Amino acid sequence: MNENGYIRKIDELGRIVIPKELRRRLKIQDGENLIINHTDNKINLSKYSYIGNNKDFIAKTGDKLSFLMNVEVLITDLENIIYSSKNYSNKKIEDQISNYSKNRESALVDNLIINDDIKLVDNVYIEPIISNSIGIGVVILVSEKKSDNVSKLCKLISEIISYHINIT
Repeated sequence: MNENGYIRKIDELGRIVIPKELRRRLKIQDGENLIINHTDNKINLSKYSYIGNNKDFIAKTGDKLSFLMNVEVLITDLENIIYSSKNYSNKKIEDQISNYSKNRESALVDNLIINDDIKLVDNVYIEPIISNSIGIGVVILVSEKKSDNVSKLCKLISEIISYHINIT
C-alpha cells in the first residue's frame, strides 16, 4: 500500500483483487456480496447486508414475535444488531456471534456476550440465518424458561427470514 491506497491491475475479465489484509480488516469473507457504485471518476465498494436491507420485514417479524411470545428478540447480520426488542439496534456484535452463523451452529446457552455493553442471561437460543448456503446472520431469543417450543420458534423465524431474503 502506498499513500494513494492499494494499486491493483484489472485482468482481462474486468476483475480486481481486494488485498487480503483489507478483506480481513473489513471482515469480507469469500462469497460475500459487495455493492458497486460510482460517482464522477470514483468507484465505491461497500458490503451488502441482506438482513440490513430488509429492516422493515425484520422489525415487523421481531416486534410480533416479542409481543406474542414474551421473549427478547435480537436479529443480527454478521457485524451488527439489525433488530432488537430492547433497542440495541445498530450496535456491533462480537465475532463469537457471527461465528454461529458462519459455522451454521444452533445453540442454547445460559449467557451470551453480544458486545462490551450487552450481555444476555437466562435461556439464550441462537439460530443461524442461512441464505443460498451462506450464513448471513443469527436470530437470538431470550426466554425465562427452557422450552422446546422457543427453540423451534427460533429455528422457524430464522427460516422465515431466510425465505423472505431469498425471494426479495
